[in-house]
Parts: sequence; structure tokens; C-alpha cells
Amino acid sequence: AISSWRGKHPRTPRTRPQRTRSPCTRSTGRTMRLGHESSPLKLPEFEAFEWNKWIHMRFNPRVSAWAAAVIWAFIIASMAKEKESYEEFTDWSQWIGTEWAWLYIGSQDIWVVVLVYLLVTKYGNVKLGKDDEEPEFTRFQWFSMLFAAGVGVGLFYYGLAEPVWHYSSSSTRWADMNDNDRAQHAIMVTIFHWGIHGWIAYTTIGALLALVSFRRDYPMTIRSCFIPLLGDDVLRGALGDMIDILSICATLFGVCTSLGLGVMQLNDAVVRLDKGTYHGTSTREEGRLDITKSTRTQIAIIWVVTLCATISVVTGVKGGILTLSLIVFTAGCFILGAVLFMGDTILILNSITSVTGYYLWYLPKISFHTDAWETADDELAPDGKGGSSTWLTSWTIFYWGWWIAFAPFVGSFIAKISRGRTLGEFVAWTMIIPTAYCILWFGILGSEGIRLDRRAEKAGLTCDNPFGELKSTRLKKYGWEAKNQLAYDVRLSCLSTDGILFDALAAYGTRTYAYFSTALTSICLLFYFVTSSDSGSLVIDSLAANGDEEPPMLQRIFWAFTEGAAATALLSAGQDRALRALQSVSIVSGLPYTFILCYLCYGLILITREELGELDINRPRLRSSLFKLGEYIGKDGAVAGLFTFVLYAACPFIPMGKASKLIRQMNSKDHVAHGTDWATISLTIIFYTTVAFLAASPALANLRKLAGCLYMFWTLGLAMQRLKMRETVGTPRGDIFTDYLAATLAYPLVLSQNVTELELGPIAGAAPVDEKKVVDVDESKEAAEPPVVDAVVKEEA
Repeated sequence: AISSWRGKHPRTPRTRPQRTRSPCTRSTGRTMRLGHESSPLKLPEFEAFEWNKWIHMRFNPRVSAWAAAVIWAFIIASMAKEKESYEEFTDWSQWIGTEWAWLYIGSQDIWVVVLVYLLVTKYGNVKLGKDDEEPEFTRFQWFSMLFAAGVGVGLFYYGLAEPVWHYSSSSTRWADMNDNDRAQHAIMVTIFHWGIHGWIAYTTIGALLALVSFRRDYPMTIRSCFIPLLGDDVLRGALGDMIDILSICATLFGVCTSLGLGVMQLNDAVVRLDKGTYHGTSTREEGRLDITKSTRTQIAIIWVVTLCATISVVTGVKGGILTLSLIVFTAGCFILGAVLFMGDTILILNSITSVTGYYLWYLPKISFHTDAWETADDELAPDGKGGSSTWLTSWTIFYWGWWIAFAPFVGSFIAKISRGRTLGEFVAWTMIIPTAYCILWFGILGSEGIRLDRRAEKAGLTCDNPFGELKSTRLKKYGWEAKNQLAYDVRLSCLSTDGILFDALAAYGTRTYAYFSTALTSICLLFYFVTSSDSGSLVIDSLAANGDEEPPMLQRIFWAFTEGAAATALLSAGQDRALRALQSVSIVSGLPYTFILCYLCYGLILITREELGELDINRPRLRSSLFKLGEYIGKDGAVAGLFTFVLYAACPFIPMGKASKLIRQMNSKDHVAHGTDWATISLTIIFYTTVAFLAASPALANLRKLAGCLYMFWTLGLAMQRLKMRETVGTPRGDIFTDYLAATLAYPLVLSQNVTELELGPIAGAAPVDEKKVVDVDESKEAAEPPVVDAVVKEEA
């Protein structure tokens, strides 16, 4: 149809610019020569209207269709059933905070150890690109873009509010400290939420993606990050699609959280400017434009910002995104400097120095803290002390979920702009330097915010009357000393999160100054808002287009508007509880990606060892895939494959005994399985005892937990057999943790793959060297120099 339409409307086709990646075909899929194995791989691709840049489309149909379907189904469901959706969000987030806190907390500590190790060792010299490539952007441009994409809106929303909250709240576990210690601890906790443990998720994905994309020319999609772990097969089929679909969904919901938080604060600023709000009162009750603080107004702002983001994303990285990032980063530094010098400068400097040391000293303790006893029971401890049972979920778990949900987007974006850097430089500038800047940001705003709140408390201000009397801030008649440092005292802990920053800045001057500071902060907030949205749209479109670094314009517009629609749905579902809805979605979307990041962290170790020659890049791997059932349980037809699957699920001793026999045969000198297979017998007894306990659990509930314990022991035995299988067939790829996880989640498939691999025999024997094709060496040269083998032709298995 497209061809016939072109025939009726002949045009001179545009010449597509040369792409930096490998050549491709435009048939049913894209053929890429990827990596060091040079094996052609095809990724599905749909392309149409190539001759017109405005309607040109080029995307992966499976990934794009499923991701769009999931996201728009969420949008429609959230807007159709607002109350039910909100309750569902909060139930899921509370469950994750209670059941999975140990995973959120513990996994990030492991990632930090791995990245610091790579930073300080020889692996830090590995280049993110070819050895002769140089960085495309200066360090200031590079840092401005990665910082604007990474944190942006959150700095303004939580920059002053969070330290004040932690200081004034009575539900924290440090509430019984004295006021001075509590102030320092509040700033430290805030820095912990925005420091190394937050940025680590971005760094892990960004470093690995840059290595596989720039050094090995794989497409810049999250599925490519699994190549060091699973090989090229992950790029094909359902598993690779699922990884990219999950990445798109996590990215979009992470961006929506930032959009939602930013729009609530931006709504407050617009209302202030419209009504002339200063010192807690407004000069115009109705306002010039009659703008109200409501969900409806916030949705309108979202679509204005979405339109701006669409314009920016159309112009690309070097156009809108770079320009906006430089503007907002510079303006943010100006606001930070203004607070530093207008506030109590000496106090702030002392506080930053003190809290930095306190953060480094306290980091090993707080980074492992899970509020185990606070969440063990809904009631308080017997002595009535301790923190709230919901504090960890509302703060630390929310933050880790938000950072992790943001990781596919920010990691992909900073990888895209980091070609030519070294791994050590990348880790330092995406994890250490941003943490140092956040220490300055929260040290300045947090210290000054707590000082203002303490000053107001001493003045006797309460939440019923949070604003003190107005005073002159003019200079005294002689000299440079001000009559009063502040125009009024304000009890910040009694104000709303959306407006606390504006009221704090307004306290330094007159009404005119208050309007100026609110307008400047709003502009910064708007630009950070747009930067996050356009960067997210660009990354999502790239993931949906098989890693295309310059995806077509129409697709960028589609994903930008999809982000706006998703943020609209979340605000509509939350209404006056929008913040809670946004936090809940971040926590839920971050959980599955935590598992992915654990594997990517291991993959980063593998690829750096491969690049330094410590591991063979082309080392053999298993010949069948765990994720392609047809390779081993469906080879005799769909019905036979299904029967085999059910048989192995109900009678695992059959394939387990067969695999054990083959292992003993292949490892014995006479190829005979000697002795009794006590391991299979023992594991069979454990398996059916597990089944019996489950069947009897209605009568005795705790039997189900004993069954779970026995099942874990049984899958450990299966994982050990899988490990032995890999040693027997001769593949160095894989690890016991992956084997155990696979055995726990899909034991029939593991059993089938074990038998299949052992029946194929050793990998080394499956592809023997054809000795007849070795080129002879001239005997006359043998005495003068060692023989040189010109070529050894090695056939595929």
C-alpha cells in the first residue's frame, strides 16, 4: 500500500545520513554485525514514509506495540477508576516496602562496592568507545546535561523541604536527639537519599551500555547490556523484547513522578504570582487570571510543559537539551549562591563541613538500615520509642524505587553523551561529583531552612500563625550593615511542601524581591521539567527503535505526549493525594528493575575483564536457550513438548536421574555410571515431601512455610546439578546464583536444558578443529624461525 501510494505521488527520496552503527537491511528485521563474533542478528523493524522526516517511522513493532499497550492501558484504567487505582497503587507500594525493603537496601550497597572497585583499579582505564575516540562535549556541558536529567525537579521540590521535615518530625527514630544533633542528622539523611546510593543505579546502566554500544557496536538498548551474561541470543526473541518493554515502562513512570512533583510546585508558584502572595497574604484574592491550585490547573501545566518538551526533543541533544541544561544548571547555581550569601554564611559553611564528615562516618550504618523493628509490628515498641512503621516506605524505599525507575532513562541518556570517556572518569563524574554537588545543595538550603524554622520557633510562632511581623531590610544610615537580615520570620515546618521554598526565599527581601525569586525559581523548575521530559522521550523512543541514536521525529512526539498523558492519569487518580500516588508508582515500577540491575552489575564486571583480556570474549556457552522452549521440549511438536513439560514438572526425578547418569558417564574413564544415585533419590524425597506439606497446609497453615523451605533446598540441589552439567560440557559461562534463580522460578525448563546439553556432549567435542585444513609450514624455515600457522578453519557446532 505504501509502495502504490508512492507511485501516485512521486518524489525525490531523501538521502539518509550515514549512521554510526553497522549496516542494516530493511526486510522483516534489521541485520547487524554485532560484537566480536560477527554473527548477523535480526531485530524486528517496521519502517515507512522514509522520504518525509515529519511522518517517517522506524521502530521495533513488538517492543513499541506492547509498551504502548501497557502504558495506555494504565492511563485509561487510572482515569476511568480513579479511586480504585489510587488504592491499588498504595497497597502495592506498602507491600513492597514491607516485604522487599531488604532487597532495595542491600542491593544498592553491593552496587556501590562494585563501582568503587572498578573506579580505583585498572578497570577504570577502559575507554567508553574506541581507543582513539575523544569526548564530544566539554566536562561542564556533559555534567550539566547528566545532572539536569538525573535530578532536576527533585532538587527544588525536596531541597529545602526534606531537611526541615526530618528535623521537625516526631515520627523519626532520631526524634529523641537534642535539637543540634537532630539538625545535623536531618541534613545527613537527606544527603543519603540524594547521594552515592541514588546515583549508583544511573552509573551502573550507563557504564555497561556505553561499553557494549561504543566498544562493540551493539544497539543502544537495555537488552544489549545482557550480552556479557547471556551472549548474543538475548537480542533475539521474547526475552530481549521483555527487557526493553520493562525499561520503557519503568522510564516513563519514573519521569511521570518527576513531572507530577514539579507540576504541583509550579502550580503553587503560578498562583502566588497571579495573586501577589507575600508574607502569607495575597493582594488579589481572585487573581488577575483566576488561577487556582487544583488538579485541573496542574494537568493544564503538564500539557504546556509537554508541548515545550516536544519542541525540545525534536531539536535533539545538541539543540534544545544541551541549551536548556546549561541554562538551568547555571541558574540553579545562582540561586544556591544567593541563599549562601543572604543567609548565615558562616553557619552554612560550618554545617556543610560538619555534615560531610558525618555523612561519610554514618554511611556504612545508614546504608544497611531497614527499620527492621519499626516495621515488625504496627504497634510501637514496648518502651513507646522508635520511629514510625511507615517512615522507611515513605522515604528511603520511595527514593530507591524512584532512582531505579529513572535508571533506564538516565543511564541510557548519560551513556549516549559519554562516548570517549574512560570508565573511571565516567564513574567519578556520574556518582562522586554529583554527590558532592548534592552535599552543597542540601547543605546550603537545608541548613538555612532549619535555621529559619528554629528562629521562628524561638520567636514563638506556631502553625496557627507561621508568619512573623514585617521588618525593614534596608541598610542602616551609616555603613553596610542591614537593619534586619530577614523581612520576617517564618515557621517553615508548618508550610506545605509545594510552597516552602518560595516562602523561604521571599523572607530575605521585599514584596518585589519575593516576586523576582519566585519567578526565577519557577523558570528553573520549568526548564528542569522540560529537560527531564524531553530527555526521557528521546531515550524511550530510542529503546523502542532498536537503539536508534536519531529516531524519527514523529515517534519522539508520540512518546512525549504519552508521558504527558501518563502524568495526567496519575494526578487524576491521586487528586488531593497526588504525591502519594506518584510515590507509589515509583516504588512499584522500581522493584522488578532492581533484579535487572543486580545482573547488570555482574555484567559490568564481566565486560571489563573481557576488555582487559582476562576473560575470552568468545568463550563457549550453552547451545540451547532456557527461554526458547522449542529448542528442547518442543522439538517433537507442540503437543509432545507440552506433555514433556508437564511430565518434568510432576516427575522431576526422571530428567534429574537421566542428567545425573549422563554426568557420571561422561566423567568416568570407562564411560559407565558407577554406584547408586543417592543425590537424585534424596532430592526426590524432598520434592514429594514438599508436595505433601502443601497438600496438608489447609489443616495446618505453617506446613506451607515448611514446604517453601524444603523447596528452596530442592532447587539448590537442582542448581548444583546444573553447575555440574556446565562443568561437564565445558562452558565457563554462568554462575551458581543464576542457576539457583532459574531453578527456583522455572525448574521444568532447567531440567529439560540439563538433559539436552548433556545429550549433545562436550562443547569442545562438538566443534573439532579440522586438522586437514591447517596450512603446511615450509620445513626449510623451521630451523630459522618457529612455525607460523596461517589459518585454522573452525566450523560452527
